[in-house]
Formats: sequence, C-alpha cells, structure tokens
Amino acid sequence: MTAVNTPTKSGKFTLIISIAVFTAALVILLMTAGFGNATQTPEARLPVAVSTGTVAIQSGFETPINVFGLVESPKATSVSFDVAGQVTRVLVEEGDVVSKGDILAQQDIQRLNARKRELQAAIERANADLALAKVNSDRTTSLVERKLESAQRLDEAKASLNVAKAQVSEMQAALESLKVELEKTTLISPFDGVVNRRFFDEGSVVSAGSPVFGITSIDNYQARFAVPADVVEQFDVNEPVLVRVGDMDVAGTVSQRLPIRNVQTRTVDILVTLNSNERVRPGDMAILSAFRSHFETGAWLPVNALSNGLRGLWRVFVLSSESNASLEARVVEVVYTDGNKAFVRGALKNGDIYVSEGTHKLAPGQMVALPSQHQAGAY
Repeated sequence: MTAVNTPTKSGKFTLIISIAVFTAALVILLMTAGFGNATQTPEARLPVAVSTGTVAIQSGFETPINVFGLVESPKATSVSFDVAGQVTRVLVEEGDVVSKGDILAQQDIQRLNARKRELQAAIERANADLALAKVNSDRTTSLVERKLESAQRLDEAKASLNVAKAQVSEMQAALESLKVELEKTTLISPFDGVVNRRFFDEGSVVSAGSPVFGITSIDNYQARFAVPADVVEQFDVNEPVLVRVGDMDVAGTVSQRLPIRNVQTRTVDILVTLNSNERVRPGDMAILSAFRSHFETGAWLPVNALSNGLRGLWRVFVLSSESNASLEARVVEVVYTDGNKAFVRGALKNGDIYVSEGTHKLAPGQMVALPSQHQAGAY
C-alpha cells in the first residue's frame, strides 16, 4: 500500500509548487504594471502646449473670383465677290499679312468685256442718232421760222431729239454699271490684317457672297468678358488691368463696358484692349480677376483651428481665461474657405484666444499651456 501511494503524493506536491510559483509571478507582474502607471500618471496630467491666435471680428469680407473670357480680334471678316464667276487668280495664301487695298484674288472678266464692247457700240449708235435728231431739229426750227413748216413738225423733231438724248444717257449708265461690275471682279482687302482662311483655289466657280478669304485685323487684340452684375462696377472704362492668358499676365485697358445686360446669364460684357499681341491669338482663354464683397459678421481663422462638430458645424477651442487655461468648445459655421483660411461665424467674441492647430488631439475642459508658459517650465 505504501509503495503505491508515494508517487501520488509526490505529484500533488509538484502541482502545488507550480501553482505557487505561477501565483507569485502574476503578483510581481501586476505590481510592476502598477508602478509603471504610477510613474506615467504625473506626466499625463501636465498641460499640453498649444499655439494660439486671437479672434478679430469683422463686419464683412471679400473673396477673389475669376471671370473667364475669350481673346478676339477687333476686326475679323470673310471677304467675298459681289458677282458670280470663275476665280482666275489667287494672290495671297493663309498666313500672309495684307494691307488695306491689296488685291487678294480676281475673277474671269471675258463676258463682262464682251458686254462692255456691246455697250460702247450701242453708245456710238445712240450718239449718231442724237446727232441726226439734232440736225433735224435745227432744220425744222429754221423752216418753221420761215413759215415753211408747221409747228407740229417742229414738236415732233424736238421729241425725237429728246429720245435720242435719253438713249445716250441710258447707254452711258449701263456702261458705268458694267464698270462697277468689272471692279467687283477684283477682291480687295478691306483693312490691314492677316489671311487666316482660304476657301477656294484658281478655277473654282464661286457664287456671289460665298466666302473666299478670312481676314483678321492686326490691330491690338481685345478680350471679351461676361462679368457678373455685382462686380462689374469694379471695372471702369480706361482703367488698366491685368489679364491672364495661359501662363502669362498681359497688360490691357478696359475699352468698353456695354450698356446692356445678357438676358440669359444676367451678366454685362466688358472689352479689354490688350497692350500687345505677342504670344496671344484670337480664341485664347483669358482670365480677369475680381473681388466679391460679402456682408457677413465673423472672423478669419486657420483651417487647422477647426475640428469636426455636429450636424455639419465645426468646433473651435478657445481658452476659458488667461489665468485658467482650460479649453472650451465653441460651435461655428464656415461661410467661406480658400483651403488655408476660413471665414466663420458663431459663438466667438472679439479678442477670444483660440487654439490654431492640433485640435484633433484636444478635448473640452483639457488644461493647456501657452508656448511662453511651456518654455518657462522647460528651464
């Protein structure tokens, strides 16, 4: 019996020793953790150093806006022939610079020359008829004076003379009209400019009024802007402005502020004449800067001074007092932000000291230290 029970008692003794060792280790571990918390607690209760700013309440603010427009030429046209015909000569190409009065193209004039010869022959015949009628009128007048011819015959002679004169005048007018048509077969540049389009080549038959060339003036370009009504008064005629075209600023002058308002957009067009055409082309996008006034009472704060609040509002942490530097949460509404600053309105007073950054790490009632206090404690 004794030999059988000895191993059992030995196993129980070993189990008891293991439990005792485990319990002692657990007690030591808990004591160590408690000492660790005891050493960290005083540091955790130290005020947190924050950077601050002072609230400055104002009755309104201005925000920048960009007005977009297009660069255009002060003169641009499509020139065409007044009469139909075949193009026989084209004297300019796209990109050529032309002056007012330069010949651009010409039409075939063979038919018109034939009509001109016809009219000239008709005028010669009419002049001959006029000469004969004049001779008859003079002769009849002499006979009537000598009582050798009746007065009725004299009236007929004078009427024939008037008809002959009218025929000559009619033929001369037709010839003048033909000369105008001949002049219209030559296409002339209406102003100094650059040929930007060419629609026909030699041999093409064009109808009257069909565009043959597009011409853009080489005068200083202008930019047209549709300006909102609430900011249009910022731009007076003859006022110098800067226009952004691409990556450069171009100086210009407000040349016109149109007296009518666009019915659809409720904007007013202004024209800015650029001082230089260098690196600028008609059709380029142009930007004009302006400011819009807002009549809201609030203050500008850094965006970093805001933390999320409830129902779409924001919180700003302010110091309760200079002597008791604990935090209070004030609810504000963001009226406008440019990404760096925000104009807010809400439970703020002029002169309040607010925390300018790191607000996501803070909580209402927390004690904080101003930078000067924190530096004094460090020494």
